[in-house]
Amino acid sequence: MSSASTKTRLAVLNAYKYLLRTQKETFNGDFLAISEARRKTHEEFLKNKDETNEKEINKQINQALEAAEFLKSNVIQAVFDEKTSRFKAKITDNTELGDNESIKNPPSVKELKEKMKC
Repeated sequence: MSSASTKTRLAVLNAYKYLLRTQKETFNGDFLAISEARRKTHEEFLKNKDETNEKEINKQINQALEAAEFLKSNVIQAVFDEKTSRFKAKITDNTELGDNESIKNPPSVKELKEKMKC
């Protein structure tokens, strides 16, 4: 096994572990969500286990890391509080909290049409 393939293998394993850890943190306390996310991750990594193209492997590693970052910053859980009959959002330090400027100042129809031409 060459040094490059050893490094690639380690990068794949690190991306896999990072994604699993992120899922565990994101879905903390939700066994069903954690197990389903783990199952899907395992399935996707196994699907590509025989890939030998270095560029394709790096692309897939980046996709796994991007998925983990998306989970960290964009997915929150809500827990129902029976005392108040409301849901409480579990927001973490990593949760991306936008300022809603795009909602407050929506683009004009003309701007949207121009964007769609691209």
